[in-house]
Amino acid sequence: MVRKNIFLPGLLLFCFFLNLLIFQAGCWDRREPDFLGVVTAAAFDFEPQTGRLQVIAQVANSLGIGTGESGGGNGGGGSGKNLFWVVEAGGQTIYEALKNIERVSSRKLLWSHLEVVLFSEEMAREGLLPILDYIDRERQARLIARPFVVQGDVRQLLETEFPLEQLGGPALIRQLLTIRMETAFVPEVESLRRLFSRLAKPGMELILPCIAVQAEKDEKGGPESGKDTRDKTGEPNPAKLSGGALFRGDKLVGFFNEKETAGYLWLTNNIRRLTMVFNPPGEKDRHLTVEVFGAAVKLTPEVQGEQVRVHLTVHTKGRLQDFTGQKLPLAGDFKNSLNRRMATVIQNQIGLAWQKAREMNLDVFGIGHTLYQTKPQDWKRLERKWANIFPEVELEVEVQATIKSFGLVADPINIHRTPSW
Repeated sequence: MVRKNIFLPGLLLFCFFLNLLIFQAGCWDRREPDFLGVVTAAAFDFEPQTGRLQVIAQVANSLGIGTGESGGGNGGGGSGKNLFWVVEAGGQTIYEALKNIERVSSRKLLWSHLEVVLFSEEMAREGLLPILDYIDRERQARLIARPFVVQGDVRQLLETEFPLEQLGGPALIRQLLTIRMETAFVPEVESLRRLFSRLAKPGMELILPCIAVQAEKDEKGGPESGKDTRDKTGEPNPAKLSGGALFRGDKLVGFFNEKETAGYLWLTNNIRRLTMVFNPPGEKDRHLTVEVFGAAVKLTPEVQGEQVRVHLTVHTKGRLQDFTGQKLPLAGDFKNSLNRRMATVIQNQIGLAWQKAREMNLDVFGIGHTLYQTKPQDWKRLERKWANIFPEVELEVEVQATIKSFGLVADPINIHRTPSW
């Protein structure tokens, strides 16, 4: 005779109702989207009146995005709703400032979708350590967010409308990626993760991309984006991305301009594409354009006692993109002349960056880090004296530049001109 377990059905029923009780309302720590405000860009500055730390957040407005209609205010939106809301608060610490922001917000701010982190020039000169320490500890921190140093009013930048874009954070990222792919005007530190990694490397100083605020202000001192600009098709982009911000430790001490930034990218093997304009041989009133695609760079340090010499070799290729001369000569002399001119421009750019870095005593190129990797015994001996040694480091540059392509059309367009009467 088989005995039935009379307790099994009751146990299964108990487990069934227990599961309903636990999971009927979802996760215990859930956050409903309707109660959240998504922060896409954040800026860190000082309050003008009190000098306390200030956090400025650009919050996406789900009521204004994606409606396809145009409205007034910051960016326009359906039913007159703005596409974003800019809110700020101060505090003695970053955490206190963030909590003070939520006191004036109708929604809980969500920082895990942060795309852009902006440091004002004043904040960067005082030091980024308080901000970076908080970001490193915060669970919502998004280390793929892009860091920038802003020259100008950071709040004005966050409040200003970007052409072709709805939100400022994604607009700055697209602008940065476009510039990085097409020109050599911004350094390669493209995320907070790379920023932290660079600060932790011995023998290497920090360099960050720069933003110059371009938005003009109206007569009352406010950004013009507050006006209705729906009928204006020529509004300027509010942000110009170019150059690099140079740091000693976590403190800003200077800037690279565009040519110096290009030289930095050559020396650190981060060139992707660069445009050069020359005068054709024997034609000072004409111009031609050469576009460079990538480069192969080798950096070789030599150490003798406390004297360091660096040998840099650059191999790059270019393509002739346009030519306004009378006739494009394909002889070897013309090609050799172009190659020499390319090499001279590259050497000059490298020289400008090297000279400024030596004058400021900032090893942003990572020469010390190269010694740390390739000559660890020498670096162990020189590390404490590196601040005195780097300004005396000699750089020898060898550039081999080659024009590999002249395009499909060899000669300029032939225009028939009728003789004048």
